[in-house]
Amino acid sequence: MLNILNEYRKAIISEIEIFFDTLRSKPIIKDFWFEDAIERLHKFVISGKMLRGAMVILSEKMFSNKYLQDALKCAITVELLQSGLLIHDDIMDEDTQRRGMDTIFYQYKKLSDERNVDNSYHIGEAMGICAGNLAFSLAFISLGKISRKHILDRLILKFGEEMAIVGIGQMKDVMTSGLKDIPSEDEIISIYRYKTARYSFSLPFALGAIISEVDDETIHKIEEIGEYLGIIFQIQDDKIGLTGDSSLTGKPRGSDIKENKKTIFYNILINSATNDERQSLLRIFGNHHITDKEIDYVIDLCRKYNVFDIVGEKVKEYSIIVKNKVSELQISDEYKGYFYQFIDYNLSRDR
Repeated sequence: MLNILNEYRKAIISEIEIFFDTLRSKPIIKDFWFEDAIERLHKFVISGKMLRGAMVILSEKMFSNKYLQDALKCAITVELLQSGLLIHDDIMDEDTQRRGMDTIFYQYKKLSDERNVDNSYHIGEAMGICAGNLAFSLAFISLGKISRKHILDRLILKFGEEMAIVGIGQMKDVMTSGLKDIPSEDEIISIYRYKTARYSFSLPFALGAIISEVDDETIHKIEEIGEYLGIIFQIQDDKIGLTGDSSLTGKPRGSDIKENKKTIFYNILINSATNDERQSLLRIFGNHHITDKEIDYVIDLCRKYNVFDIVGEKVKEYSIIVKNKVSELQISDEYKGYFYQFIDYNLSRDR
């Protein structure tokens, strides 16, 4: 499946290059800041995995045995929306690194420093918000290029619904990170479902199915599969956030600890720790100046209480559910095999 997704990634990047070249040759507005933002967004977008966009194409081909330009336009839309969400997410989390480079808001913070602008950090954040909004605007320009207008209404409705869901998921995540209370496992899974699973998997699969003009029942089934795949994906992301190599992930080591992310790993660890260990953990999580030694302490406690094994068993349960649901889909064995391969890949990925 990875080879197929990589093939689609190349096709999407080619279309993105054309899209941004058009913006340069026929700018929406002739202004320095538009040109500046376009260059930063272009570099940011093409540095991504294009996983969501590739799944739009995979979904159309899975249901109709082909993919057309409309799927590529839809894929670009998803990737631009994803970029806008990540730009805003980095501001909320105060992350300065993403995809192996400075985050967009931090680039503008540095630019403000070079220009001796007062309160450069705040100005960087404000400019980052604007750049994220621009990414959203460009996404709708790409969507407007869909040729089959009779499916455009359904695509717009689906995008609108899922953007609302991911927005609420982000609100839940931000508020939960700031609360001193320990969220339940169900609350954490609901954040995974709303913030990641629906948007990152259910949406791309649904978009490809809508373009293929399949029935509503099939769309519902593929969305359910997307939810479980997304939960598995987010759990693995959280593990990488704890133990990942920053040279591979493109994010600072222990970033989720610094941001006090209430992950399933956090939930199990806090509930397993002794009182003294819990007090130490509460001092470490949310501290933006923690040391490598403190990060190692958290990881060592996770190993002491078999947190990774416990979570691994939960992931296996989700994997079985996904495989059962995939087996019920009216698609070829080849595409069913792709789903199974993706599950296995996700369980072993390190970035």
